Amino acid sequence: MSISNTNILLNPLPEIQAALSSNSFGLKSSEIIKDNSFPITAEDVESVKKELTSTGVTSIRVVGRTSINLLGEEGKIGIKLDRSGWTLEFIERSDTLINDKINKTYESLETLLIDLSPAYVKAMNDEIWKRFGIEKNDIDNHVEDVRDSRQNRGL
Repeated sequence: MSISNTNILLNPLPEIQAALSSNSFGLKSSEIIKDNSFPITAEDVESVKKELTSTGVTSIRVVGRTSINLLGEEGKIGIKLDRSGWTLEFIERSDTLINDKINKTYESLETLLIDLSPAYVKAMNDEIWKRFGIEKNDIDNHVEDVRDSRQNRGL
């Protein structure tokens, strides 16, 4: 079995770092928890590769963990990334409406954050508008311009 031809997670920490970086606009702060992650060292990565070569599957030992402080008063969450996906491990928040999401696994960090954090969704929308070059205050004007245009065309 060729490792390069498989789409599996050999080392989750770089993937976690990239996901945290690309979503930083919607996070208060974050921290990778190396003490509870594996692999950490180059030797660890090599052992994971050897195990993959011999068994054909990613080791259950491969796991990365991070904690995220959400925006506003939404609290702190703990996330595990392993071969199953992004799993919510804990929530430090009094809102019981999201406590049923503990141990739920998501395809990406983005989908997890969208499901848990209204403040993240708002920050994401603001970031999208900013990337289109539209300032937050201009959004209402843009919406009005679209409405006026539709009315002028009889739509």
